[in-house]
Amino acid sequence: MLKQNIFVLSIFLLSTINSQTIEIEKANVNIKRNEIVFKVKGLVCSFCAQGLQKSLSKLKFIDKKKYQKGVYVDIENQYTLVAVKDGSKIKIDDAVSAIIDAGYAVDAIYHNPYGDKIETFSKPRLYQNGGEK
Repeated sequence: MLKQNIFVLSIFLLSTINSQTIEIEKANVNIKRNEIVFKVKGLVCSFCAQGLQKSLSKLKFIDKKKYQKGVYVDIENQYTLVAVKDGSKIKIDDAVSAIIDAGYAVDAIYHNPYGDKIETFSKPRLYQNGGEK
């Protein structure tokens, strides 16, 4: 029993080490290492979510092995989470453009590159250096 409890506790601790949590709308959003969350305005239906997923999953830095082709959309809480391939160059402008071209607005962007601290992109910074991080 003690070994089982230690095992469960170690799994829990490992999962929390590489992720951080933020609050968007009414949801606590867990952002794991190499994930980006976009707070998106205008998502109202599952058709919207599918279109946004399709647009974002075409980006080269998206890890299509996670979520639905690398993208998770939460309509109720108005955010999109994308998984990033290890070692890839992130082009925030490309992602923002895909979201805007799909007909939505981006309110905020959160990234957890190393699993220990969430970085927030402010809108003025989005367009510096071609959106590359």
